[in-house]
Amino acid sequence: MALRTPPSWLQNGSHPAENDRLTTKAIWQTTGIVNSTDLQITQNGGGNMSVNVSSGWAAIVGTTQANMGTYMAYNDASTNLTIATASPSNPRIDLVVITINDAYYTGSLNNVSFQVIAGTPAASPTVPATPANSLALGQIAVGTSVTSILTANITNYGVQATGPFGNVTTTGTQTLTNKTLTAPVISSITNTGTVTLPTATDTLVARTTTDTLTNKTLAGSVFQYPIEAWYINATAFAGYTAYLQTNNAVHYLTTTSTANGALNITYASGVTLNANMVTGQAISFALLITNTTAYYANSIQVDGTTSGVTTKWSGGTAPSAGNASAVDIYQFTILKTGSATFTVLAAGPIKYA
Repeated sequence: MALRTPPSWLQNGSHPAENDRLTTKAIWQTTGIVNSTDLQITQNGGGNMSVNVSSGWAAIVGTTQANMGTYMAYNDASTNLTIATASPSNPRIDLVVITINDAYYTGSLNNVSFQVIAGTPAASPTVPATPANSLALGQIAVGTSVTSILTANITNYGVQATGPFGNVTTTGTQTLTNKTLTAPVISSITNTGTVTLPTATDTLVARTTTDTLTNKTLAGSVFQYPIEAWYINATAFAGYTAYLQTNNAVHYLTTTSTANGALNITYASGVTLNANMVTGQAISFALLITNTTAYYANSIQVDGTTSGVTTKWSGGTAPSAGNASAVDIYQFTILKTGSATFTVLAAGPIKYA
């Protein structure tokens, strides 16, 4: 069907629910929570093998097939979710999701539900895949033989749904104070005339900008004394995934490491560096891990794999241990050299007592 008729909400009309969801998708075009405080995962009471999910809204774009539209789900009270018994031999990472089930497309259920998807225990555990028609709310680090889940073990993703934001129009004078600028890019800049320097009597009033910013280079620009937020994560290193777009360029793991593990460097949850970098671009970040025992990063991955990744360590030799009773600092610069092909320039661990 090309043009769907009758349109949504026609007086005395009748139309499928799918049409309403397509209307909703014009408002919420991506999957995510609606407000920044919606559906947050928290420790349950003093700590046990369960977590709580707060009230709030989720917008979930159907992915079973094309043109499913956006489902809206609302949790009106804190909901408790059980975490499976910890493995006695290895840690794992569990994924908390909210999932739409629609029997019109697949299966037999018509509902929305929270799920805790248990990861596979391993020395360097990975995050389970997000199911279809789902929003991943966060992950839980389930240590070996633990009997309670604490705040330090919980990472909320906090991915918010976005609307139909295209060109940005700015009128008047705006002041930015301690704001976060997320991935601004330049799309097209067109010079349509001659720029004349203003005189003392010229007045600049209500200029409007309508250019879209996408992957353009600012030649000769100087950023003077930039201040960047850093990411403090109360989790223990036993392998770690660094979301560079989500969590900035300095990641400090403040809980004592529990094992050697792989470092996976990627862009954001479900979004790869490969998809957001072009050949010839680079990105850098630092990782700080807290050690009692001399644990260390024993493998470097990009977008969840070592395939296509060449790691070159400072001094020519990869580390074989960390530093005991210290904060170890690693520094990485990731160079994209081709499609899904990267060279990682690595240094560390540098011991800070």
